[in-house]
Amino acid sequence: MKRLSFLPIAWTLAIFAAAVFVLDNLAGALFPNWWVMQRAWELLLPDFIFGTWRGFFIGLVESFVGGFGTAVLFVPIWNYFSARRESRTTPTMKPASQDHG
Repeated sequence: MKRLSFLPIAWTLAIFAAAVFVLDNLAGALFPNWWVMQRAWELLLPDFIFGTWRGFFIGLVESFVGGFGTAVLFVPIWNYFSARRESRTTPTMKPASQDHG
């Protein structure tokens, strides 16, 4: 299996988490009954308060850092198990014509 590079995965997860946060806050501003996700963000992100600019920017930074932190955990674990699997693979058989050429 292919080993993962840290920075592309970290940037992808961080930007994805920030984009989801922005879209969800936009949905919460447009649809006042979007309270389930508002409460979820308030539980997950310290100092986040829905409906304030301060809370929005704190939540944006925290979700970006959380996405980056996910990569900090995920990439080394993936690379460890990927390397273990590569070391356990069985050698491939060569055709007889290569051995007796």
